[in-house]
Parts: sequence; C-alpha cells; structure tokens
Amino acid sequence: MKLNQYLTKISQGKTINLDRFIACLPHSDFNEWRKIYSATRVRGGYNLTILDEKQHKELFEPELSNRVSASHVGRSHDFSSNYAHILVLNRITESQIPFVVVSNLEGYKTEGKLIGKKAVLIENIENFYRYREFLEFIGHSSMIDSCDIIFGSGNQICHHLNHSFLSSYDELYCAQDVELGGLTIYKTLKAYLPQSNWLAPSDWEVFRNKFKLKPKNSTHLEKAIQLARDLELNTEADLMNQTRSFLEQEALLPELSQD
Repeated sequence: MKLNQYLTKISQGKTINLDRFIACLPHSDFNEWRKIYSATRVRGGYNLTILDEKQHKELFEPELSNRVSASHVGRSHDFSSNYAHILVLNRITESQIPFVVVSNLEGYKTEGKLIGKKAVLIENIENFYRYREFLEFIGHSSMIDSCDIIFGSGNQICHHLNHSFLSSYDELYCAQDVELGGLTIYKTLKAYLPQSNWLAPSDWEVFRNKFKLKPKNSTHLEKAIQLARDLELNTEADLMNQTRSFLEQEALLPELSQD
C-alpha cells in the first residue's frame, strides 16, 4: 500500500497496519510520526488520531501520472514509458542493419519498409541477426523472405504500446527459449494477440541433445513443463521432462566457422 492510501485511511478513521505505515514515512527519525498522530491499538491494527492536521496534509505525496513527474520524487520506475520501439529485419533491409518501429499512445510509425502480414518474432539477439541461418537450420526456410523478422528482446516485446504494431499482422510466429521465461512471454503474447503461434523446429527429435540448460530447481522445471502443456506444446513439455533440462534458443544455430 502506498503512503497516500494510508493517509487517506487515517483521515477516514480506518484501521491501518502501523509498522507498514511507518515504513512508508519519509522521516529519518523512527518516532517522528508521534508528533503528528496518537495511536490506539484495536483489533486488526491501529487507529490513528491526527494531532497536527497541517503536517498530516503535508505528508500526502503529489499525484503522479507519468515517468517525468514521478522522477521528481524518485519514482519514475513506477510508471511505464510513453514510448516503445522494436527492431525489424526483412529481405529488403541492406547489410543486416535493422530499422526501428516506434510506438506511442497514438499508434506506431517507421521509415522502414515492412513486408506485410506475416512476422517471425525472435526472442534473442544472436538468432535475430542470424535469422536466415536460424530459420533454415530449424526447417523453416520459406519464412526467410516472406516474413518481417522482429527482435523480441526478451519480455520487452510484451510492452502494451507494441500491441498496435503487432496486431497489424495476420500471423505471428514466436521463436522463444524453451524454458519458463520464454514460455511465459509466449503465453502473454497469445493472450492479447490470438494470431500468435509457437515456432518450433520441423523435427524436434533432431535437437533433443540441445536441451542442456539446467533449471534452478525442480519446481522451476515442473512449472515450465505444466505451462507448456497448458499451451498445448506437448512435445516441448515431453522433451523438458525427459531431459530434465531447458533449451536456449541459440542452440538452434549452426556453429560459426572458425577461419
């Protein structure tokens, strides 16, 4: 609960958790609040009586609505940015230099040339820049020239401002790490972009030996397996269960030649 919420409850004569209220106060002196309030213990917490109305009102923090105003009180990270951006590659881009799609509350804009209605969303940067090798290696070479290639940048792709741009596609193919984080990102995307589809190798058995990432603990693994089943990714769930390991997306790239 934020400080203003506690202060409002005090003004209304409602019971509060005194220890948590004190922790929210800006005072360096732990007992400074006693100059403003008297406390009476009641069932479920404390009722505070206001002794100094002026100081009580001065404790209220200004209402914040964006990162800029919040930065003046050190709380900018309580608010999401008014902008989001996505890097895109496709067959039109030259020298593997991506262009940017910038999104805000009014929509999105770009100076790059988008192919159109199908896109491959790639979670990790190595696979993004080597998307031609990646897609060919996993058996989806037909997507190389027919799709826009979007850098997911982990969970950043789920920023709500990206929705307008991503929803412009009829088909979104999501290439994620096969572990709890990657599966959670896919679940989030699928929830608000139903045209999202999981992009798996054409033959998972070829890549069974690539499941090498050990989970933090057995609970982490079991959660990932269950989430995969909830998402109807039963082959991925079986592979995690059988190998007791996760798969990092970079494992689905051919080795670079060492000349």
